[in-house]
Amino acid sequence: MIPSINPWDSEIEVFEQLTLARLLKHAEPEGECLEWTGHANGGQHPQVKLGGRKGRVYNVRRVLWVLLHGSIPADRQVGVKCPCELCVHPDHLVLRTRSAAMKRVKKSLLSARRMAATKRSKSHLTEDMVREIRSSSKPAIWFDRNWRLGNGTASNIRRGRSRRDFSADMLGGLR
Repeated sequence: MIPSINPWDSEIEVFEQLTLARLLKHAEPEGECLEWTGHANGGQHPQVKLGGRKGRVYNVRRVLWVLLHGSIPADRQVGVKCPCELCVHPDHLVLRTRSAAMKRVKKSLLSARRMAATKRSKSHLTEDMVREIRSSSKPAIWFDRNWRLGNGTASNIRRGRSRRDFSADMLGGLR
């Protein structure tokens, strides 16, 4: 097995020179969080430049994690538990995989439409069947059994949890 090479190992000396107080002087208390007031990439990712004029820009959360806990595994990202996008509170930091981090990202309506269209193209349910499920007074479990749908599929369609209708005009007819 080849040992993983962590690029942060060679720069730990730089991080050790920093003090936690110096780094957190750019954070303001906001409720239970410490909100970063310095530069943030995309308005969501707090950053700090280390090493003077010729230094590099680092993610503040990664720097804090290294200062407090040591190195970060290569397959992990540092995020926060709270919903605050600019939080750098040391108690709110958490290591997670990229896929776990992406689950917290909100998808745009256009992305939701594309995903729904892809799922519908693979489904054996037609739009007529969906309309019948929504308008019928039969129990949802009847559709699941007789049309060989998955458990709860008809119920989720009726509740709007699946097969959402994206055909509504977003501008309300103001074109």
